[in-house]
Amino acid sequence: MQMDHTTRKRFYFPGSGQFSIRDHFAVGFEPVHIGYLGENFRRTYLDLVVPPESPGDFSTRNLTERLSGPQIVERFGESCLVPLPVAWHLLLQHASGQPGALLTNGQTNILIHPGVDYTLGIFWFHGGWSIRAYPFHSDKQRAWFAGNQVIVRSA
Repeated sequence: MQMDHTTRKRFYFPGSGQFSIRDHFAVGFEPVHIGYLGENFRRTYLDLVVPPESPGDFSTRNLTERLSGPQIVERFGESCLVPLPVAWHLLLQHASGQPGALLTNGQTNILIHPGVDYTLGIFWFHGGWSIRAYPFHSDKQRAWFAGNQVIVRSA
């Protein structure tokens, strides 16, 4: 398997305090414009409270071939295990008009939250963000297409 390891976008995450998913990820939440939260996301993440996250440098990497969540983890190791407050930070950046790291061109932004058996797909669809969770280990795991991007912690 080959993957383009060229960094697409680098960004700094300023850190977060304790982070309640339910308080942030909601359909219609202004100014982020979440248009859809998938069933798996709601069931698995909405009651999750993420402990404070340290600040750090992150980047995005483009897939150059079709890979599943486990294959992405195999390729990047623990650097691709990124907590949801980082995704929230990127959604807020996009909403404020700052040049951000999220793709909005029909491709998916992939985030693998540590300790949960789902891969998150975040994509712009008809004027709002669609956020879905796909099984990580199962016969129903999703293979992500080339052109999608993975959010990773920079070394």
